[in-house]
Amino acid sequence: MKIPCLLGCVALAACSTPPAPPPAKPEPARPEPAKPEPSASAAPAPSAVPSAQAPAVPPPDTAPREVKYVVTGGKLEVVVEGVRFKPSAKAIKIGAGWGVALDVDGEAEDDAMHSLAKPKAGALALAAKITRKGGKVEAQTDTREGDDEDFVTPGTLARLERRWPTKASDKPLGAGDKLELQVGLWGIGADAKSRRPLKKFFIVTMVVGKGEPRPLVAPPE
Repeated sequence: MKIPCLLGCVALAACSTPPAPPPAKPEPARPEPAKPEPSASAAPAPSAVPSAQAPAVPPPDTAPREVKYVVTGGKLEVVVEGVRFKPSAKAIKIGAGWGVALDVDGEAEDDAMHSLAKPKAGALALAAKITRKGGKVEAQTDTREGDDEDFVTPGTLARLERRWPTKASDKPLGAGDKLELQVGLWGIGADAKSRRPLKKFFIVTMVVGKGEPRPLVAPPE
């Protein structure tokens, strides 16, 4: 019988099969290339959230200013920002015509110091309207030059002065001419930071007729 030989050959073939090769070892991971560091001159990326908010700028003070006008003995007094002002005006001869000299005395009504803006020409601001004989109207506006400071202190009388015409080239008043002078303050407050202009301080009117004219001081309209 040939069956045993067949079994033996099958067993021999099974024994002669070579073993399976071992699994290949994984290659080591390659290191990633180093990223270049940012240079010192490169600007840092802006942060999405700001570290601190910028301080808010307070709006300018636009509240109405309290101004009190008092007439005592026929003379006008103006009270503003804790200061009592006593304006006066007189006619002055300029060549063949006339001008106006303004004097304003200021006195503190409290124990605080008060600041006045004082440009080159003084603390008083002028705007003139001149009606000439025959009806011709001229307008003159003051120009601010310089930025100095004056003070009204407790117990001390401050004197403010201006003259009109303000320029030597301006024509003074002649017979039949009329002047309306709007007087203001360039600035008044507790200090330089809080100063604000006072456009309507008082007005002066004067008409030139025969003889020496008499200027009138009155509250603004």
